[in-house]
Amino acid sequence: MTPGGIVYHVFNRGSRKGVLFDTSEDYDAFVELMEEARRKRPMRIIAYSLMKTHVHFILWPRADKDLPAFMQRLTGNHARSFHRRRGTTGFGAVYQSRYKALPIFDDRRLITTWLYVERNALKGGFVARADEWPWCSAWQGDHTAPPFETDEGPIPRPSNWLTILNDF
Repeated sequence: MTPGGIVYHVFNRGSRKGVLFDTSEDYDAFVELMEEARRKRPMRIIAYSLMKTHVHFILWPRADKDLPAFMQRLTGNHARSFHRRRGTTGFGAVYQSRYKALPIFDDRRLITTWLYVERNALKGGFVARADEWPWCSAWQGDHTAPPFETDEGPIPRPSNWLTILNDF
């Protein structure tokens, strides 16, 4: 059970470590699904990072049933969309298994997890700075698209967050 009022590091990966996102359109479609899922199943999304084979979130549900309802809607809609776009409906699971949700009980662990999530693309060598990855909550947007609006967490990011994030 995932009680509400607790912050969670939530993650999952593709079946057999397979690809979840092939193109920028795949990533963008998932971001749209995140917003749609948040409208239908309220969820505070504090941070996220979408990678080719896996996803990370820091989520802060208000009520006990919010986290599973949100994740079921998000990953279920994504799996249907994934199969529809590829013509693979009925050919197996998109995700390795049910998502994992690790509770975060203190501020230090939250900051450490936040760094881990938002540094994922930087650590993977996909970008030179964490805030250059468009499918991550560290991204600041550009002239073509605004960033996905994350929610305030139980503690604010430090004022020098981008420096910490990129120099850690």
